[in-house]
Amino acid sequence: MALAPMEMRILRFLLERQGQISTREQLIEAVWPDPHVVESRTVDVHIGRLRRAVGGLRNLRIRTVYGAGYALEYDDH
Repeated sequence: MALAPMEMRILRFLLERQGQISTREQLIEAVWPDPHVVESRTVDVHIGRLRRAVGGLRNLRIRTVYGAGYALEYDDH
């Protein structure tokens, strides 16, 4: 699985907050070098790419929490 640098940073952030909901704003502030030029829909595009990249991993899932953000869920069983 080859990830672009931005997707890698998003994945790292979500892994550090595993099971917690991360808002788009939190992701933008934590991951983008210049958060002031990023729109929240840009996060959705990168999350979509990240989902496709990790789609083959059964135990890893990025869940959309409607109206709130995203949460990474990892099942080690």
